Amino acid sequence: MNKRLLILILVMLTAGPACRENRSAALPPEDPHAPHDFTARRGMVVAAHPLAARAGLEVLERGGNAVDAAVATALALNAAEPFASGIGGGGFMVVYLAKEDKVMVINFREKAPGASFPEMFLQDGKTNLQWRRAHGLAVAVPGALAGWIHALETYGTLPLADVIRGAIHIAEQGYRVSPTFSKINKDEYEKLILNDGEDSCYLNEGFPFEAGETFRNPELARFLRRLAKKGAEDFYTGETASRIVEAVRAAGGVMTLEDLAAYRPKEHVPLSGSYGEYTLYSTMPPSCGGLHILQLLSITENWPLKEWGHNSPEYIHHMVEAFRFVFADKARYLGDPDFVSIPVGQLISPQHARSIASRIRPEETAAEYPPGEFGSEDEDDQNTTHLCVVDKDGNIVSLTQSINHFFGSGIVPEGTGFLLNNHMDDFSPDPLSPNAPGPHRRPVSNMGPLILFRSGRPFLALGSPGGTRIVTSLTQILLNITEFGMSLDEAIEAPRFFSYSIRGKAGDLRLEDRIPEATREALERLGHNLVIKEAFDKYFGGAQGLMLLRDKGLILGGADSRRDGYGAGY
Repeated sequence: MNKRLLILILVMLTAGPACRENRSAALPPEDPHAPHDFTARRGMVVAAHPLAARAGLEVLERGGNAVDAAVATALALNAAEPFASGIGGGGFMVVYLAKEDKVMVINFREKAPGASFPEMFLQDGKTNLQWRRAHGLAVAVPGALAGWIHALETYGTLPLADVIRGAIHIAEQGYRVSPTFSKINKDEYEKLILNDGEDSCYLNEGFPFEAGETFRNPELARFLRRLAKKGAEDFYTGETASRIVEAVRAAGGVMTLEDLAAYRPKEHVPLSGSYGEYTLYSTMPPSCGGLHILQLLSITENWPLKEWGHNSPEYIHHMVEAFRFVFADKARYLGDPDFVSIPVGQLISPQHARSIASRIRPEETAAEYPPGEFGSEDEDDQNTTHLCVVDKDGNIVSLTQSINHFFGSGIVPEGTGFLLNNHMDDFSPDPLSPNAPGPHRRPVSNMGPLILFRSGRPFLALGSPGGTRIVTSLTQILLNITEFGMSLDEAIEAPRFFSYSIRGKAGDLRLEDRIPEATREALERLGHNLVIKEAFDKYFGGAQGLMLLRDKGLILGGADSRRDGYGAGY
């Protein structure tokens, strides 16, 4: 029996459901999923791994501001949660500057290489999924480092060499692998073998890591030390740029040194909208997160949510139907606004919300979800990561970043220790879609980092991973707080549901198994086809949030037990 076959057998025998460790010493060990708000009075960081949250907190304690700490945390996640995000990917951050009372968005979403074209993933008229997900063609030009450095140089107070220390320490010293890491490592084993080989730094002598084993990444540590000295120039035009292009092209891709050298992040005003006494600030396209959350909140203003009750059959049915209509809008209109005209104002208008609400029938699912020309892709991916930071002066960062699917493309440039994204898969497979690939286009993203104001003052920072579930998960959490009076972590831990539309038809309704049987039966009678997911399944995301209770002088942190979330404050 050859080594690879033996490993595959062992992976199948040992793989089990991911669980959670190191949530907080304050939580009872018999119930790691019980709602628990972390508390602080001066500053706090919440992130999807304890080591990353602590790296950000150390920067706050050394006098750095929220932007400094957010970049430190983002870098630390590259070492502590490498399967979900990192320097080989991209994302978005929403920044609130307290002194100026100003909110802005930094868009460091990846771009398609210049040689991209709409039919690039078609083979004999059919979509080649491997080309989209585990191939050099899957890799978009990374934007993370450019975005982090732009944020530091424009709004931070510390240089890159200072905020990178925590990430270097984590990569050098290592940490115990959590069940979450181990499960994902096993799930993505074949991709890592295909694109990085048995000697991959993300495998333990050719085997996936088991929970409790120590993971170190000395290659990444050496690269980060070089980065601290040489800065972004090395990554985008220097030695690292050459290694990235060599790795991508060796795996069949088309990226060039010119593509890397030309990359620039974008800064723009946030998309904003009102919901009762609240004002939400989030991302503009090519991220659909903010737009669709505002759409959904506006639709719900037409319904008696409190009368229906949280997660009642009426509530879930109406919300799910709204999801499906909104995903139809995504398929019809969304693309890179530098290349496609998007009627954002029309889509978030009260008139459009009332139009959608009027098409939702309380007694049954809709026959179709117009326009539905192209449909939404539903992936069983739990990818991406989110972090939030608030500092002693009230500055806030809400940052979502990703390498797309777990372990990205599986490609690791030689001697760097970081993974390259497969975000080209976020382009539509349909060449006629407004979100079709093309030269230098940014693919549509589901990311929706947000800051919510109440009565004109910052109240909540929130975000989540989860692919297409980001929009629906964040909307549910917001309604749990604003309509159903839940505390922050209670709102994050509450059971979730999801559905979508594709080519004008309803997709399955996916429910966490904590939703009662009687509710499930009622939903089936309304015409929904149910798929039951495990409680706290990563499918529904891994939200992190901060709530500011000014009247009590408290900062609350919520960290999702669906991942290894953690809050660190002082």
